[in-house]
Amino acid sequence: MDGPKYGDDILLYDGKGKSWLIRLVEDGVFHTHKGRILHNAIVDAGYGGMVKSDMGSIFYVLRPTIYDYIMKSPRPTQIVYPKDIGYIILKLGIRPGSKILEVGMGSGAITSALLEIVGENGVVDTYERRRDITWKTIKYLARASPKGLGNLNIHELDFRDASPPRKYYDAAVVDIDEPWAILEKVHQSLKPWGRIAVVVPTYNQLDKLEPEIKKYFTYLEAIEISIRELQFKSGRIRPEFRMIGFTAILITGAKIEAENK
Repeated sequence: MDGPKYGDDILLYDGKGKSWLIRLVEDGVFHTHKGRILHNAIVDAGYGGMVKSDMGSIFYVLRPTIYDYIMKSPRPTQIVYPKDIGYIILKLGIRPGSKILEVGMGSGAITSALLEIVGENGVVDTYERRRDITWKTIKYLARASPKGLGNLNIHELDFRDASPPRKYYDAAVVDIDEPWAILEKVHQSLKPWGRIAVVVPTYNQLDKLEPEIKKYFTYLEAIEISIRELQFKSGRIRPEFRMIGFTAILITGAKIEAENK
């Protein structure tokens, strides 16, 4: 059966811009301001199907993606947005089978996308020193990764105290307060062709990072990414007034060997 089953998550969309991420339960009921929707009716409709609330409103049953999980799940910390995550994945050349080092798991937004891309033949080793948020993130990751977390290794440890393998990872993603303090160790853990992405929220951090990252990486770039929707209605196409503007600064680079520094 290719349709949703009880215990699955689905995305319920009202066709007018609002959507909800729902875990299906037998005989369950979902309440909205447009009426109640029976979970049983959602299962019967299947993906791409339509259901009606008891008030006559129409909703579409969609299969959620990692984007939906990132944007609609509880956040123990500030998330890195999909607009930034997609750029990081492409710039670092992450693909199925890649071995990834992540320093600073936080809300797990990047982690969930990395797990989706590297697949069962890849690995994500993540370091998170804040144990108060780790269990919340694991709960989110388990929900967003229906195939399981067999390719994820979580280390509840400050990366400065860690002993990662040398020249093992294809890429590293760093999202911590003081990334300049661990650059040498990250550099040592990357393969000769390894790439790095650092995420920081302030220009002061970027200024402090710049002289340090140049010691270990080249092909450096620091960017911001903004995204603005368009009103998608024939005869009334125009930019929306609201947009996702500044959320983080992304710094990417490629490893250079010590003798070339």
